[in-house]
Amino acid sequence: MIVAIGAGKLADTAKNVAEILDLDLIIVPTLACACAAYSPYSVDYDDEHRFLGVPVHPRNSIALLVDSSLIARAGADKLVGGIGDTIAKWYESAPVFDQASDLTVFDRLAYHSAHLIHDMLLEESEPALEAVRAGDYDNELVRTLINTIIGLAGTVGGFGGVRARESGAHSVHDGLTRVAGSAATMHGEKVAYGVLVQLLVEGKESEVQALLPFYATIGLPHSWRQMNLEFTDGNLQTVADFAAAPDSPFHAAVPGVTPAQIIEAMRTLETLA
Repeated sequence: MIVAIGAGKLADTAKNVAEILDLDLIIVPTLACACAAYSPYSVDYDDEHRFLGVPVHPRNSIALLVDSSLIARAGADKLVGGIGDTIAKWYESAPVFDQASDLTVFDRLAYHSAHLIHDMLLEESEPALEAVRAGDYDNELVRTLINTIIGLAGTVGGFGGVRARESGAHSVHDGLTRVAGSAATMHGEKVAYGVLVQLLVEGKESEVQALLPFYATIGLPHSWRQMNLEFTDGNLQTVADFAAAPDSPFHAAVPGVTPAQIIEAMRTLETLA
């Protein structure tokens, strides 16, 4: 048996090794940066932290042990990344589900879970983060936030399958990993930036404007400057080419999306930010 005590990268590595060695796995998360501890797939990177792929494992851990007060002690900034990754569940899955005509009951459960996550995060993230900053690690809002990031978020991809796992926002994240210096920005923060790009590609600037105050309040990035990345034509092209590649899940949300559309969205977002 493998017992993995750590954050997302460690959980993903342990899932890969458990499959290779055909061993049972127990995961004890020490951060709530994403649903990695819950989900049956890994996010793999190369030695330069560039995105490689998302293998889906035939089985998940046999136990997931979550101590919210332990996780909260890592600090509010670590939870911010988790909020960014988790709020994307709604924005990435909703347009995919909305275009489908064959939703199963499990798809519908994933859809409503994603919507519940969205509403809870907008309402409860700020007071939960304030409690963590005050050292109130056993606060009910803190427990709810951590359970939402790890558990409830995992049910979206768990029940909704490939339709609910990723689309535009994660595709932008994956492209950003090709930019020098991006590894210093948390996974969920890059995904949160990708949410805004996806919404602009969808033509939903009003939703972006509505989200920006929330991003500013809790500390999610909405510009390249906030991610300490160079906003150059070459870097924009690198991200856009990867995010709009023929096999990119961005096409599930916006069929036929092009690099030019993504570049225009990123340029527009800089003016809004």
